[in-house]
Amino acid sequence: MAELLLEGSRGEEVRRLQRNLNAALADQVVILDGKNILPLETRTGIFGKRTKAAVIQFQRDFKLKLKDGKVGDETRKALAMRVLVIEGTISRNPNPSPVTPKPSPPSRPSVTPVVPTPPPANKHWLFQAQPATGLTPPPFFSTAGPSASVVTGQVSFGIVYRTASEGPHWEFGGAFQPSFNSQNSPTDPRYTLQLQGSVTYADPYSRGRFHTALFGQVVLLTNLAPTSFAGGVQVGGQISLDIIEDKWNIFSQAGVQLAGQWTLCGQPGGCAGQLTFGPVFTVLGTTIQWDLQ
Repeated sequence: MAELLLEGSRGEEVRRLQRNLNAALADQVVILDGKNILPLETRTGIFGKRTKAAVIQFQRDFKLKLKDGKVGDETRKALAMRVLVIEGTISRNPNPSPVTPKPSPPSRPSVTPVVPTPPPANKHWLFQAQPATGLTPPPFFSTAGPSASVVTGQVSFGIVYRTASEGPHWEFGGAFQPSFNSQNSPTDPRYTLQLQGSVTYADPYSRGRFHTALFGQVVLLTNLAPTSFAGGVQVGGQISLDIIEDKWNIFSQAGVQLAGQWTLCGQPGGCAGQLTFGPVFTVLGTTIQWDLQ
């Protein structure tokens, strides 16, 4: 029995499936999220939601028993027969050698082979809202001396540009984030306003609704009551789980941050500066996003 292909699968078998679906559905329009998804992208070899929608459309067209978007023996055989009738051959490798099409039966008109043109990688802008609960344990190092763990509640609003919507890709973003701090001291004021710039390598590993990411951030913030300013850099990793694919997920993050903080003169402990280096965690957050194009 051949390998079962389903959402999250990847590799040459997926590329072959996508090429054959492009040929079998060449005269079709398959709409997903308001857009025609055909022809499928075949370069990444990732079985994503577009490939699943195309498989379901093929299963419906050919009245197969299973219409679940998974490619088992029944779907594979039906697809092979369809492509054989259309092109006289079945895709066997990423760069197949020219093959003379088999003559069509006399009762069937000949059909010109369809050679799909891969579309450019998807590029679009997103708006994101991210409520989250965070934890900052005592730092590895601080010029201000020992400190206790800090719990934060935060919500960020940002714009993100992503280079693709499936498979490993880069994301670039900026966000505004107000936060509430469990401490209320000159070195840990209760309220903070923060600006972030981030670079993310998304989906180095994904499986179905499970995703991962590596990120780096530059952070500028102002603490309120007493007023102080801080800046820092942070690097870390994220895991997330889709609730509604490409619309809503839950996530957790872990990272390390190097930050400097400066208190204004005239404030308690004024004209003072401090440097910290330590871990930061987003214990649980959720991302809600909207396409801007």
